[in-house]
Amino acid sequence: MEALLECCCGIDVHRDTLQVCILKGLTDTPEVIRAEFKTMQQDLQELVQWLIHHDCNHIAMESTGVYWRPVYEAIEECHSNYQSLLVVNAHHMRNLPGRKSDIKDSEWIATLLRHGLLTPSFIPDKITRTLREYSRLYRSFIGEKSRYLNRLEKFLQTHGFKLSSVMSNIYGVSGKRLLYKLSEKGYLISADIIEAVDRRVKASNEEIHAAIKGKLAILERRLLKTLLTKVDQVQSEIDEILAIMREVAEPYQSAVEQLDSIPGVDTVAAYTIIAEISATPHNYFSTSAKLCSWAGLSPRNDESAGKVKSRKILHGNPYIKSILCQVAWAAVRVRNSSFALWFWSHQGKLGKKKAIIAVARKILTLIYKLLQSGEFYDSIIALKAYSSPPLHNS
Repeated sequence: MEALLECCCGIDVHRDTLQVCILKGLTDTPEVIRAEFKTMQQDLQELVQWLIHHDCNHIAMESTGVYWRPVYEAIEECHSNYQSLLVVNAHHMRNLPGRKSDIKDSEWIATLLRHGLLTPSFIPDKITRTLREYSRLYRSFIGEKSRYLNRLEKFLQTHGFKLSSVMSNIYGVSGKRLLYKLSEKGYLISADIIEAVDRRVKASNEEIHAAIKGKLAILERRLLKTLLTKVDQVQSEIDEILAIMREVAEPYQSAVEQLDSIPGVDTVAAYTIIAEISATPHNYFSTSAKLCSWAGLSPRNDESAGKVKSRKILHGNPYIKSILCQVAWAAVRVRNSSFALWFWSHQGKLGKKKAIIAVARKILTLIYKLLQSGEFYDSIIALKAYSSPPLHNS
């Protein structure tokens, strides 16, 4: 096979070491230059200088986990003349039998790159990668808060307090005041409930008093106070992360406003979507169909002898898939929106879960088109694009 690159480098990335191999020349027997570097910052700088010394501007690396990040960023920041920097998927770059050493792996990566046989993974720009870290941490903290609220509900039920039976949100403004008073005194009287409960709460004071009637010992009060403090602490961290996300996403404010105009998408969802697909997905994916496939919202192609074996969706990116499904559930609840009209006309035949995946794919396709064109969501255009034609009575 004809070689396309005169000089290229393959890097096999591990936690502590890097196996590096440069291939030079367009002949069938290129010059092979091997080296090994550690993954400390000083050693990464030596790697970059080594690449510059050998005039190597085409680099590909294969890694598991996040070990590629510091290597990628060191080359990105310090190697100003590089022309291509690829992170490749080991599953797509299956090694040939017998290549079971790290040194041979790096040479094999360089050989595939030399012949143009590697497909790069989607790596967004530095700001988007930073926003992605914060958005995933935000999601993790939201889950942590939910776990502590569930533990709080379990504690109340264990000790006979049925607050969730009369209040939809036990940690709303009124519920929070009641629980803090309960943690201080160990019991509540009618005057405490009147003082703590907001007038907008539907349940009467007598119903709330009956649901929260009981007494806590000193150790139980301390445990309740610990749970309440932990929930407040996690909430403050969530607010802080959200403020940082706003600051990081400032260069993408126009894209955030575009996404915010779509039914079901709020500002936080817009941050998460941009963090996963970037503000310019059309620069990385040639079509919206490829973006949907990468996100895991496309049915797999599994057909043999004219028989369809499976139409399950692909694994894809779990972060973008989950946020788009949440957005889709919110969008189908917007009255008279194109997504709601499509969903409620198809969910009877497809089932709600399949229909919501289809709506999520439609939203992602719309996001791709909006970010590509720079336009905002227009309900009339979307209605023509996504709704079925009206039925006329004869």
